[in-house]
Amino acid sequence: MIEIDGRPGAEERPATRAGWPLAVWRGFRNRCPHCGEGRVFGRFLKVRHACEACGTELHHHRADDLPPYLVIFIVGHLVGLAILEIEMRVDDVPLWLQMAVWPLVALVLSLALLQPVKGAVVGLQYGLGMHGFAGIRGVGAVTASNGEASDEQSSGPDGAADRAGGLRRA
Repeated sequence: MIEIDGRPGAEERPATRAGWPLAVWRGFRNRCPHCGEGRVFGRFLKVRHACEACGTELHHHRADDLPPYLVIFIVGHLVGLAILEIEMRVDDVPLWLQMAVWPLVALVLSLALLQPVKGAVVGLQYGLGMHGFAGIRGVGAVTASNGEASDEQSSGPDGAADRAGGLRRA
């Protein structure tokens, strides 16, 4: 066993990438999508450069605007449903109370969900081999007769594996 900076060497890491549902779940729980041990975030929304447990590089992610869009979608539906249910089932709730409670609920839910959703998006990118995560072999990878790993997917003219279900570029 070779240890570098307290981390296990490459021979102890799993050689294949986890499937995307497992990687998304690990990311949602703020765990490394590769090993499930290390943490994804160093600060609130700052993704670590690499996993402290297995050394997998995480800086390749491009989460960008998807996590806030998903959080707005989820919180909007939850808070909107709650407002409608309160209006329909409870009589005489003062307007000032609703104007004080619902924005706070939306803010707390948004802050509580933003980090897990961003971790899940990073896990999804990892699980699908997007961006720089493509260097790790996927679960469906097979070894060709010449000993090189290849995914069981067609390649386009630029050599990139086609992930759109068999569609090729014209």
